[in-house]
Amino acid sequence: MISLQGKHLVVVGGGSGIGWAGAELAVRLGARVLIADLDEAVAQRTGELGPQVSFVRCDARHSADTDRLFASADETLGGIDLVFATVGGARLGDIESLDEAAWSAEVAFNLTSAYLVCRSALPYLRRRGGGAIVTTSSGYALLPGPDRIGYTAAKAGVLALTRSLAGTAAPYRVRVNCLVPGPVDTPRFRAMNGGDAGVEQVRQRMPLGVIVRPADCANAAMFLLSDAAAQITGQALHVNGGLIMP
Repeated sequence: MISLQGKHLVVVGGGSGIGWAGAELAVRLGARVLIADLDEAVAQRTGELGPQVSFVRCDARHSADTDRLFASADETLGGIDLVFATVGGARLGDIESLDEAAWSAEVAFNLTSAYLVCRSALPYLRRRGGGAIVTTSSGYALLPGPDRIGYTAAKAGVLALTRSLAGTAAPYRVRVNCLVPGPVDTPRFRAMNGGDAGVEQVRQRMPLGVIVRPADCANAAMFLLSDAAAQITGQALHVNGGLIMP
């Protein structure tokens, strides 16, 4: 079993879905966790995960917020070892309906957020003598997504960002890898696919016959953050039930 015993983890976008599942698992594996999210209501739920979990409001699209987040996390946790960046989400629309403002919003939410989190976190990981970052892309980074073109482009950018940062950070013993989920059974996913009937259609296309759960993604992310992945950096780990086999 992997362990995060004694590690200090910041989960950005940890208020729901994959991020919340990651925080929950990290606690069970022995980590102290700080959850950052735009939704301040999440602060009321962190008690469900135990006293070793704290919360900071953060809008990861803005450097002032990410800088403040990691300064606060460093003080609260007594150092930062690990970062899990899970901010993102798709806006449906083809290129003709995606005006410049909407394009910029998609890129800010899905790509700029990852860049700012990594940039703000790296000095603290260097000071700690090493650590690990996991970013989050999407299977749509590898597939045509004509109905979510801004999202697909931004999530492809996260893969390139991850590889580039892995090269930059390696001399400081900081590993950087990317989680690449396929369809994940969350309330947002169900709403975007029209409820149970749409979800069942997706399930029937899954080679393993099930839709990925947030916990499946959390397992992969915590592995990449753990010492069990000590020689893994610059890689993309696909968690998609065999739907995409790159």
